[in-house]
Amino acid sequence: MRRIYYRFPQRIDLSFAMGLPFLETIKHIASLDGSETTKTSSGKELVKVKIKVEVAVDRATFGDITPEILRPGTVTEALDLRISVLALALRGGGKVPIANDAFFVRLTDRVKHTDIDISKEGAPGGLDALDMKNLLLGK
Repeated sequence: MRRIYYRFPQRIDLSFAMGLPFLETIKHIASLDGSETTKTSSGKELVKVKIKVEVAVDRATFGDITPEILRPGTVTEALDLRISVLALALRGGGKVPIANDAFFVRLTDRVKHTDIDISKEGAPGGLDALDMKNLLLGK
């Protein structure tokens, strides 16, 4: 069964192919849900990144990823996700938000690989689709 969001944007910011089969790609992205990483930004400051992954539930809303979705045969052909990213700069005085962005991500099964389409929700600024690709690829 396809899990798609009927209001998925028509404008795609970035498309690429991930070299994993469909179910493995879903499991990889699901493993990012709730993750927190700390990186050094280009400005040499420490940045904490929090990720939340939600899956299309009934064509109109998104919900949490459940173990049912990760079972073989539950999701076929396509899956829409909303991935929220909160980036905080860790400075001497505390945490300063530098990005709070959400992305729509569509996974399409192509047997040996998975096509991924990314579209940013909301206003420009903060992170972009290339940043989301790098997060998905673990870079």
